[in-house]
Amino acid sequence: MPDSFVPISAGTGTNIDTTTTPNGDHRQMVITTDRGGHCGRAATFRIPGRAGTAGQRLFSIHNATGSTVVVDLNRVTVDLVQTVVKAVTVLPAIIRLYKVTVLPTNGTAVTKVSEDSGGVATSSSVTVLQDASADGVSSATALTATLPAGAVMTQEYAPRLITAAGYEAADRLEFLSGGDSCILLRPLEGVVVALDYVLATQNPVTDMWIVTCQWEEFIP
Repeated sequence: MPDSFVPISAGTGTNIDTTTTPNGDHRQMVITTDRGGHCGRAATFRIPGRAGTAGQRLFSIHNATGSTVVVDLNRVTVDLVQTVVKAVTVLPAIIRLYKVTVLPTNGTAVTKVSEDSGGVATSSSVTVLQDASADGVSSATALTATLPAGAVMTQEYAPRLITAAGYEAADRLEFLSGGDSCILLRPLEGVVVALDYVLATQNPVTDMWIVTCQWEEFIP
């Protein structure tokens, strides 16, 4: 980060960021990786599947109404490990990223980790939730979110363990990869990572999920 600035002429005068060299000269700082706001990351516990028929909400990030920041969601990844086989005739769950407006509830808070401990602090308006209270322990009350019909930003089928000797392999699934692949969350907007399925056998409690995300908060 810059440690000083010099004024530039822009009507009444505007500061530009610089860093000072040992001889006292100023060198302009150009920040290409962020907009000077909070840069955060979050990673869930190991989340057990919920063997129901109405799907499961694994993770959410939401920017509250009245928030003074915009959230630039740069990266979301999902990974899965299974210890019990699924019949080849049983479809895997679909992992979907929904854009929502209603604040998700219940579940368990995810720790927000700053990429720069000396940088701008995260906004209390940004809420991150998961469906586990510890590794391998489901939240006492399942993460709940209102998912608008058709508001799917991206999706992918989950991998599945068909036999102990044959695995439908998938490495970590990356739904956003930074750059132009970001999602902007303005006040009263969020993203939910949800599993859509209709059979209990599609997401048994022995399936274990993890979700990570990276975002930036900035003042528009």
